[in-house]
Amino acid sequence: MGSTPTSEAAIPAGNGTSEPIKSTDNLPIPNNRELSNYNILIIGNSHVAGIESLLTEIFSHGDANKTVNIDTRNGAFLDTIVNNESIIETIQNKQWTHVILQGQKYSQSQSEFYPIDATVTWIQRAKAIGATPILFPEHPLAGKPQDAIYVHGIHVDIAKEQHSCVAPVGLAWNQAFEISPELTIHQADGNHATMLGKLLSSLVLYETITGKSADLLTFSDTLPGDAITQALFGQVASQAIIDNIPCNF
Repeated sequence: MGSTPTSEAAIPAGNGTSEPIKSTDNLPIPNNRELSNYNILIIGNSHVAGIESLLTEIFSHGDANKTVNIDTRNGAFLDTIVNNESIIETIQNKQWTHVILQGQKYSQSQSEFYPIDATVTWIQRAKAIGATPILFPEHPLAGKPQDAIYVHGIHVDIAKEQHSCVAPVGLAWNQAFEISPELTIHQADGNHATMLGKLLSSLVLYETITGKSADLLTFSDTLPGDAITQALFGQVASQAIIDNIPCNF
């Protein structure tokens, strides 16, 4: 997305034991939905800012009996940080249950292809330590619902090459706009999400992580939006997941 593809080869990390990840490794997706404790790592660029706090509040509201710890490493595309030793060590030094990955480059004009090698490597690293990898295709630009379909398709193709969950974030946004075109969930730049928009993305991630319906969450006055908007977001998040199953466990 607006950046030159990297030519640097991704360095596979170890799997937490003594064996490095092989480029051919394609482990099944670990299913950690039923664990009593969640340790969630979010990796991505500016589009993941604010997701941690919203997910924390959603879990506090909807899963009060579950212990949830969330950490974020954000600010860059996945290929830019693929050999970042600090983030690699972060993955390996804690028993993460879920790793959310956002920041696969794509061409807004859909005229250029960007390599997926780095995203594949991040997925491998997550599975190597038993974490569920969740790809986070970002929401569409304002007024361009076709972006969501295009970007989701890129991530589905990645998951076909390297088994991973794909959260249908952008597709849920499209459904929300179809029902309520007047929603203000983009910032003025038409690119980044408002906190209300981030709530919709977070609800899709919540259901992808837990398998529990976002549509069943009750209103929370500590989250953005009124009761009608929160109910709408729960409905479209769950419907997007019904229509686009994220994880093929």
